[in-house]
Amino acid sequence: MKITCLVENTTASEDVIPRHGLSLLIETRDHTLLFDTGPDRTFADNARHLGIDLKRVDTAVISHGHYDHGGGLPLFQKINPGARVFMTQGAMGRFFVLSSGTAPKDIGLNHGAIDTRRCTFISEDTPVSDALHLFTGFTRNGVIPAGNAVLYRETPESMKIPDDFTHELALLVREGSTTLLLTGCSHSGLGNMLATVLERTGLTHVDHVVGGFHLYNPSARQTEPRKRLDRFAGELLKHPRTRFHTGHCTGPDAPAHLKKILGDRLTTFSTGSRIET
Repeated sequence: MKITCLVENTTASEDVIPRHGLSLLIETRDHTLLFDTGPDRTFADNARHLGIDLKRVDTAVISHGHYDHGGGLPLFQKINPGARVFMTQGAMGRFFVLSSGTAPKDIGLNHGAIDTRRCTFISEDTPVSDALHLFTGFTRNGVIPAGNAVLYRETPESMKIPDDFTHELALLVREGSTTLLLTGCSHSGLGNMLATVLERTGLTHVDHVVGGFHLYNPSARQTEPRKRLDRFAGELLKHPRTRFHTGHCTGPDAPAHLKKILGDRLTTFSTGSRIET
């Protein structure tokens, strides 16, 4: 498998543009996947610079209902009229950042621009093919990102309540004996997501995890406290055969601390970088 980062907060090259968000292109023997689209057209511009034809994508997945992961979906649907698009029904809700002393900030998707006729909305674990499996409804026994505290969703009665992230999903990709788990922001807690996938599949381990770990609150510009980072790292240490590749909402400081604990099993990625498994 080859994973190319089309959008991340930082960049590995002057030829591609960073944005606050995430978009990953995954190429396997049987599939070309787009996991998230970032906030705008940046994913498409960077794909063109990298020589990637987005018309080759057969499956697109939106990890949750925030604009920095699905803002580019309307453009992708125009570029690629045939790809299947998967997300949870809940991802079409309304979502906000509510910070003390500031007006609510809308961070949801542009619903009116999305062609929902071409979307498959899931509410439970769903096989896409023999090699692709979507998971949702994660256990919440482990560390939950503290930054979730400022994230809210709107009820049908127009009330804003804390987001429970039931609209979040993860994608498990298999190629031969290699397994890859893709997460968007891991708002449900990466340890919880990993434990859920292992329990439901019967796998002993996942070889690679790629995604954001939400260890940074951009509203407050704060990284998780050291004790919580240590607890989080302790959960990852329970998976000694797994390599972790992270960026975006993990933040600028947490990876260095995690690397002291996990060593070379943790790497970071940025816009334009590639991972091969």
